[in-house]
Amino acid sequence: MTSTSQPSAPNPRLAGVLRAAGLVLLVIGAAGYLLPSGTVHWTALIPAILGAIALGASFLRNPWAAAGLGAFVCAIALMGGGTALPQLPALLAGEAGPATASRATTAIVAILALAGLAHALIRGRRQDLGNA
Repeated sequence: MTSTSQPSAPNPRLAGVLRAAGLVLLVIGAAGYLLPSGTVHWTALIPAILGAIALGASFLRNPWAAAGLGAFVCAIALMGGGTALPQLPALLAGEAGPATASRATTAIVAILALAGLAHALIRGRRQDLGNA
Protein backbone atom coordinates (compact mmCIF):
# COMPACT_ATOMS: atom_id res chain seq x y z
CA MET A 1 0.00 0.00 0.00
CA THR A 2 1.49 3.33 -1.04
CA SER A 3 0.70 6.66 0.51
CA THR A 4 0.24 9.79 -1.60
CA SER A 5 1.99 11.92 1.02
CA GLN A 6 5.29 10.03 0.65
CA PRO A 7 6.35 10.16 -3.00
CA SER A 8 8.53 7.27 -4.12
CA ALA A 9 10.57 9.24 -6.65
CA PRO A 10 12.32 12.59 -6.46
CA ASN A 11 10.95 15.59 -8.33
CA PRO A 12 13.24 15.98 -11.38
CA ARG A 13 12.55 19.72 -11.71
CA LEU A 14 13.39 20.27 -8.07
CA ALA A 15 16.59 18.27 -8.39
CA GLY A 16 17.52 20.26 -11.50
CA VAL A 17 17.05 23.59 -9.72
CA LEU A 18 19.13 22.45 -6.76
CA ARG A 19 21.89 21.05 -8.97
CA ALA A 20 22.07 24.20 -11.10
CA ALA A 21 22.13 26.49 -8.06
CA GLY A 22 24.66 24.24 -6.34
CA LEU A 23 27.02 24.23 -9.31
CA VAL A 24 26.79 28.01 -9.73
CA LEU A 25 27.46 28.54 -6.03
CA LEU A 26 30.45 26.19 -6.23
CA VAL A 27 31.85 28.24 -9.11
CA ILE A 28 31.22 31.53 -7.27
CA GLY A 29 32.98 30.24 -4.15
CA ALA A 30 35.94 28.85 -6.06
CA ALA A 31 36.30 32.01 -8.15
CA GLY A 32 35.98 34.23 -5.10
CA TYR A 33 38.76 32.33 -3.39
CA LEU A 34 41.13 31.62 -6.28
CA LEU A 35 40.87 34.59 -8.65
CA PRO A 36 41.61 37.71 -6.56
CA SER A 37 45.27 38.55 -6.15
CA GLY A 38 46.67 38.71 -2.66
CA THR A 39 45.47 36.90 0.41
CA VAL A 40 41.83 35.90 0.57
CA HIS A 41 40.04 34.85 3.74
CA TRP A 42 38.58 31.35 3.90
CA THR A 43 35.07 32.85 4.15
CA ALA A 44 35.24 33.42 0.39
CA LEU A 45 34.56 29.67 0.17
CA ILE A 46 31.16 29.92 1.91
CA PRO A 47 29.23 29.99 -1.40
CA ALA A 48 31.06 26.80 -2.43
CA ILE A 49 30.10 25.13 0.86
CA LEU A 50 26.47 26.17 0.35
CA GLY A 51 26.65 24.87 -3.22
CA ALA A 52 27.88 21.49 -2.02
CA ILE A 53 24.97 21.29 0.42
CA ALA A 54 22.51 22.21 -2.36
CA LEU A 55 24.01 19.50 -4.58
CA GLY A 56 23.59 17.00 -1.76
CA ALA A 57 19.98 18.08 -1.25
CA SER A 58 19.26 17.40 -4.92
CA PHE A 59 19.72 13.67 -4.26
CA LEU A 60 17.14 13.46 -1.45
CA ARG A 61 14.17 11.31 -2.40
CA ASN A 62 11.60 13.33 -0.47
CA PRO A 63 10.91 16.52 -2.46
CA TRP A 64 9.75 18.43 0.61
CA ALA A 65 12.96 17.64 2.49
CA ALA A 66 15.03 18.60 -0.56
CA ALA A 67 13.10 21.84 -1.01
CA GLY A 68 13.38 22.64 2.70
CA LEU A 69 17.13 22.12 2.74
CA GLY A 70 17.45 24.09 -0.50
CA ALA A 71 15.40 26.95 0.93
CA PHE A 72 17.56 26.92 4.07
CA VAL A 73 20.71 27.15 1.92
CA CYS A 74 19.14 30.04 -0.03
CA ALA A 75 18.21 31.84 3.19
CA ILE A 76 21.79 31.60 4.45
CA ALA A 77 23.08 32.82 1.09
CA LEU A 78 20.68 35.76 1.16
CA MET A 79 21.67 36.70 4.70
CA GLY A 80 25.32 36.71 3.72
CA GLY A 81 25.06 38.24 0.29
CA GLY A 82 21.94 40.35 0.48
CA THR A 83 23.82 43.30 1.95
CA ALA A 84 25.76 43.60 -1.31
CA LEU A 85 22.64 44.03 -3.46
CA PRO A 86 22.38 47.80 -2.83
CA GLN A 87 25.96 48.05 -4.12
CA LEU A 88 25.03 46.66 -7.56
CA PRO A 89 25.25 50.09 -9.26
CA ALA A 90 28.78 50.55 -7.93
CA LEU A 91 29.62 47.00 -8.97
CA LEU A 92 28.35 47.57 -12.50
CA ALA A 93 30.32 50.83 -12.69
CA GLY A 94 33.48 48.94 -11.74
CA GLU A 95 33.86 50.69 -8.40
CA ALA A 96 33.34 47.63 -6.17
CA GLY A 97 35.74 44.81 -5.47
CA PRO A 98 35.57 41.06 -5.99
CA ALA A 99 34.15 40.39 -2.53
CA THR A 100 31.14 42.56 -3.33
CA ALA A 101 30.74 40.83 -6.68
CA SER A 102 30.83 37.43 -5.03
CA ARG A 103 28.30 38.39 -2.34
CA ALA A 104 25.91 40.07 -4.79
CA THR A 105 26.07 37.15 -7.23
CA THR A 106 25.47 34.69 -4.40
CA ALA A 107 22.37 36.64 -3.35
CA ILE A 108 21.03 36.78 -6.91
CA VAL A 109 21.54 33.02 -7.33
CA ALA A 110 19.72 32.45 -4.03
CA ILE A 111 16.75 34.56 -5.13
CA LEU A 112 16.52 32.74 -8.46
CA ALA A 113 16.88 29.36 -6.75
CA LEU A 114 14.07 30.15 -4.30
CA ALA A 115 11.81 31.07 -7.21
CA GLY A 116 12.83 27.89 -9.04
CA LEU A 117 12.18 25.74 -5.97
CA ALA A 118 8.72 27.22 -5.51
CA HIS A 119 7.92 26.73 -9.19
CA ALA A 120 9.16 23.12 -9.17
CA LEU A 121 7.14 22.29 -6.04
CA ILE A 122 3.97 23.83 -7.49
CA ARG A 123 4.36 21.99 -10.80
CA GLY A 124 5.19 18.75 -9.00
CA ARG A 125 2.15 19.13 -6.77
CA ARG A 126 -0.11 19.77 -9.78
CA GLN A 127 1.22 16.64 -11.46
CA ASP A 128 0.66 14.59 -8.29
CA LEU A 129 -2.91 15.85 -8.05
CA GLY A 130 -3.48 15.14 -11.75
CA ASN A 131 -2.25 11.55 -11.36
CA ALA A 132 -4.39 10.84 -8.30
